[in-house]
Amino acid sequence: MPSTPLTVGKLIGRALGMYRTHFGVFLRTTAIIYIPLAAVAFFFARGAFGGTVFSIVILPVQAVTYLAIISHCVESLHGRPLTIRTAIRNSLRRLLVYFGMAAASTAVLAGMFVVLAIPVSIIFLATDFPFTVFREVVTTPVPPENLDAQARQIESIMNVLDSAVPGLLAFCLAGALYFIVFIYMAARWLISDVAIVAEGTGPIESLSRSWDLSKSFVLRTVGYLLILSVFSGVFAGLISVFLGFDLPILLPNLDQELLAGLNSSIGILASIFIMPFYTTAYVLYYFDLRVRKEKYDFGGSKP
Repeated sequence: MPSTPLTVGKLIGRALGMYRTHFGVFLRTTAIIYIPLAAVAFFFARGAFGGTVFSIVILPVQAVTYLAIISHCVESLHGRPLTIRTAIRNSLRRLLVYFGMAAASTAVLAGMFVVLAIPVSIIFLATDFPFTVFREVVTTPVPPENLDAQARQIESIMNVLDSAVPGLLAFCLAGALYFIVFIYMAARWLISDVAIVAEGTGPIESLSRSWDLSKSFVLRTVGYLLILSVFSGVFAGLISVFLGFDLPILLPNLDQELLAGLNSSIGILASIFIMPFYTTAYVLYYFDLRVRKEKYDFGGSKP
C-alpha cells in the first residue's frame, strides 16, 4: 500500500484487490476454524436456547479468527510473509485485550442507553399509562363479522394511546438519539481492533487510539462504515433468502431442529468468505488514517 492518502473508492478497490491476492491464505485461516465450528453448530445450535448458548460460546473462536485476519493484513502491508501459525499466535496473544476493549465499549454504550432511558421512564410514569387496560383491550378477541365491536375496540385503543402520547414521543426521540450516538461511537471506534494487533495497545488505549485517528474524519468514517455494511448486508441478505426460502424447499422433510442447525452451519460457513473482506477494509482504513494524520511510511515505519 502506498504511503499516500486514498479516497474511499480506492480503499474499497484496494480491499477487494488484497482480498483476491491473499484469498488462499485467508480462506485456509478461516476454514480451519470455522468448518469445525459449523459442524458443532449443526448438532448444538438447535432451538432458541441452544442457538443463544452457542452464539455466546463461539465468541472467543470468532474473535481469534478475526484477529488472525487482521494480523495477516498487517503483515502483508509491510511486505512480510503470511503464515497461518504466526497469525493465530498473534491473535491468541491479543485475545484478552480484545475482550477487555469489547467490555469497555459495551459498558460505555450501556451507560448511554441508561442515561437516555431514565427520562423516558420518568415520562411514562408521569403519564400513568394504563398497561393493564391496554393489554386487555388489545388481547380481547373480537369476531371479524362484528364490525361495531371492531370499531369500539379501535376507539378504545386510540383512547388509551392518547394518554401516552408524551411517553411515546419521548421513547421515539430517545431511540433516534441512541441510534445517532451508536453510529457515531461505532465510527470513532471502528479501527480500535486493528490498533490492538498493529500497535499492541491495551483495551482503553486502543479505543483512544481509534478515537484520535478518526478525529476530523467522522463523516468520512461513518460513510465508509455504511458502505461496508451495505456490502455485508447484501451478502447476508442473499444467504438469508437461501436459508429462508430455498433450503426448506430443497429439504421439505427435514426436521425443524435439524433445519435450524443446518441454518446455523451455513451461516458460519458463509463467514469464511465475507469476514476477510470487511476485516481487510478496516485494516486499510486504519493505515490510511495513519498516513493522513501521521505521515505513516510503510517502507520505514513499524506497525
